[in-house]
Amino acid sequence: MRSFAIAGLAFGGLIASVSAPAEIDYKVRVDADNGLLSVSMEIPAKRGPVSVQMPSWMPGSYVYGDFYQNVKDVSAVDAAGMALAVTHPDKNTWTVDATGKGPVQINYTVPARGLRRFADSDTSYLQISGAATYMYVVGQKKENCKVSFDVPKGWPVMLSLDPAREPNTFVAPSYDVLADAPVSTGSGLIILQYRLHGREHYIVLEGAARNNVDQDKILKDCQFVSEAEADFWGSAPYHRYIWHFIAFNAPDGGGGLEHLGSTQISLSTGLGPGIESVLSHEFFHLWNVKRSRPKVLGPFDYLTLPKTGLLWWYEGVTDYYACLLPYRYGEWKDEQFFKNLTRNLDAVRNNPARLEISPYQASYRVAEANEGRGNSNGYKISYYNLGWLCGLCLDIEIRSRTKNKHSLDDVAHALYDMCKDNKPGVAEDEIRKLCVRFGGPELGPFYDKVVMNPGELPINEELAKVGLRVDEWPESFADIGFSAFPSRDHPGMRVGLIHGPGDGVLESGDVLTSINGKSLTGDMRSSGMAFIGERDSAKVGTPLTLEVLRGDKTLSLSVTPVQGSRNVRRVVEDTAASPAALALRSEWLFVKSKGNGKAE
Repeated sequence: MRSFAIAGLAFGGLIASVSAPAEIDYKVRVDADNGLLSVSMEIPAKRGPVSVQMPSWMPGSYVYGDFYQNVKDVSAVDAAGMALAVTHPDKNTWTVDATGKGPVQINYTVPARGLRRFADSDTSYLQISGAATYMYVVGQKKENCKVSFDVPKGWPVMLSLDPAREPNTFVAPSYDVLADAPVSTGSGLIILQYRLHGREHYIVLEGAARNNVDQDKILKDCQFVSEAEADFWGSAPYHRYIWHFIAFNAPDGGGGLEHLGSTQISLSTGLGPGIESVLSHEFFHLWNVKRSRPKVLGPFDYLTLPKTGLLWWYEGVTDYYACLLPYRYGEWKDEQFFKNLTRNLDAVRNNPARLEISPYQASYRVAEANEGRGNSNGYKISYYNLGWLCGLCLDIEIRSRTKNKHSLDDVAHALYDMCKDNKPGVAEDEIRKLCVRFGGPELGPFYDKVVMNPGELPINEELAKVGLRVDEWPESFADIGFSAFPSRDHPGMRVGLIHGPGDGVLESGDVLTSINGKSLTGDMRSSGMAFIGERDSAKVGTPLTLEVLRGDKTLSLSVTPVQGSRNVRRVVEDTAASPAALALRSEWLFVKSKGNGKAE
């Protein structure tokens, strides 16, 4: 274990360097004074037009980011340094008329500070997201790539790609791999390190609250997740792993974006149970979505959001295992696991869209959400919540029908085996086929019921098979009449479902910029926490004051909460459960020790 503030350390020297032929050569210079990244691409000699494009979206985040808007000062030269004409035929594309006499170099700038996933006033660090930074050569995304970074003296360059021999230079076998390796650099990074399964893992703490993070605990939590999940999968399919953390002051909560050998996470300094599940979720993605994946999730079409009905599995079932594995490996107790079950159940049953949108459709139609801009949650209802519950239902049903001979674990491992080692992704019906393979022919209709059709999921029926049930009782609360979620288009919280006291006051598309005088225009995580805090402390009859952005107008509005009623749910043991049900539950929630992979 090591924890230190970095002052000029070449991380490429810590790992045996590798080299690979590079067809597309990228150079990134960080201009800290002007807040810019200057990017150059050197493309092998080719006569005729050469087109490059900037992605419209970022894998893992199913929403249009419009990264082309950040691109400025595009120019091109030939091998002799002579200027080449550049045209801009559409918003994502730039075309150069190459002479064929040596390589073509294309240069452009993008704003450095705008590329961090989570906004922060701290200027001591920079996160570079690949899809928002690197253009690709049309028709040549499968070519080898090399990227080098020119950063201010003393700034480390942290990313998961294999290092080349030159300082701060790295190689990737394709554009997809290059774009999926975010970079952390800056003058104020704190870096922790551990070794597991013969691979180096780095924890990079950045952000204004980084010094408030309990370094021993975050190191312990990351090591636990790495060891438990590599044991579950039986492999560690990466050369090195980087945890890119941007810390913010809060007791719990966080959010992240998965990558092939790393993750970007907003990290609450309180390191509560919520952030533990985020760590587990993002690391599980190494196998489930980054390797095992639908066909449309690699190789990627970066201009159009993908259409797959399997996000309920690759996000929701990932979340299911992100809670199940900490329980199985002894980190969580019954209460914590079952709280996550009821949290997902509450989210689904409180959303009437469950009766019209299936888990498959919530996934497949995500590009229709947010007025055709997409989101990272689902169409009308969350594929995270739906998928969590689908995973539970399928897991128990397979175990019940096979008397614990098979489980959802077998489906997950079979999917991974089909896709690992750069094999193509799976077809849309593959998960159904595997459920039938391991659970028997009856699993086909059951799969269709819970995944393909809208309606109530059979949670109580499935829990009864393992000697559990969900008790419910009514609870009064102050209903504010609307929901809200962080907006990626404007600073603030975008209004979601509107009902009751919100009717006639708020409109679809409104963006909240403050509530009761508290700003919601900071980073997404703190804005979300501020909104939740005001929502949960609202009182019946006491108006909430809102500042709302509606189109190009700023409005001052108020909504007066009314008394509402909701069901409170808790998972309890069925005292009349049969011995067979108890045995099934014991196998489902068994606690095991980790394998031989121990942190060094």
